[in-house]
Amino acid sequence: MTLNRIVAKFALIALAILGTATMASAGTIRGVSADGEDSNAPNWLLLGRSKSIPLAVTGKKATMTREIVCLSQDVENAFPSPTPSLSGSCDKGDYMHVFQFQSTSANLGVSIGKLVGFDPTNVNNFGVLICDSSANTIAMCTNDPTGTHIPNFTAIAGKTSVTFTVPNTFPTYPAGTAEQGQGLTFFVITQQAAPLPIGLASVGIR
Repeated sequence: MTLNRIVAKFALIALAILGTATMASAGTIRGVSADGEDSNAPNWLLLGRSKSIPLAVTGKKATMTREIVCLSQDVENAFPSPTPSLSGSCDKGDYMHVFQFQSTSANLGVSIGKLVGFDPTNVNNFGVLICDSSANTIAMCTNDPTGTHIPNFTAIAGKTSVTFTVPNTFPTYPAGTAEQGQGLTFFVITQQAAPLPIGLASVGIR
């Protein structure tokens, strides 16, 4: 009888932990239409897409491209009268860090860390970015306009990090425009107390 109570107790604890993990694992799918349009790209695109960066860990490989978007469309340098000391920043300190991945590895995990001003309780702050608007062909995004081919990824968020995991085979997508790139595109939104210095996220795979 005592053994049964112990087993039942551990089962309840396990269910509680699983429930917590599930709540913390919700991400969102966001369209680039929320970023802005091609015509006002100087107002929202702070840092254009980087060159492809190779990432590797035992048994797994991926390539990554990254860029930074000003969530409030407030690139300081695009203002009529910018504040010189804030040059190169998003005026309100709201940053969207975008990471695009290609890989042939299965069960790939992507860890994004050292996040400054990240709120892990808001599921709108992390997820997948899709190319949902022909008015924006400049933002980096996943060429899946309706989001119907996005895998059932998990996103476990902590105070300064979020880890995306794609089960089974990593998905492939057709290329978008040159600026949209090609691959599965994750985003993380941070809201810094001050625009500068910018907290650049670390990225690794597992």
